[in-house]
Amino acid sequence: NTTEIRTKCIKEKELAKKAKQLTVSLLRAAKIIELKNLQRGKYFRIIADVYVDSKNLGDMLSQNNLAVRYDGGTKTKNWCE
Repeated sequence: NTTEIRTKCIKEKELAKKAKQLTVSLLRAAKIIELKNLQRGKYFRIIADVYVDSKNLGDMLSQNNLAVRYDGGTKTKNWCE
């Protein structure tokens, strides 16, 4: 789960922009992009583990404090704190 760009919270919006920039730069530089564990989420969105040159994109975002693990339940992270 990452931050939202469409929010009133300026801090969250800035973090969302950083997450997007990191994702775009990693995907553009990638030699191999893999989608694993494809499924539909509770809002019927496609959910997958994204691997960029064998590295988990979610883990890279988490390591940069731009994402947290999400199990499908209630969001627990408040990005504006």
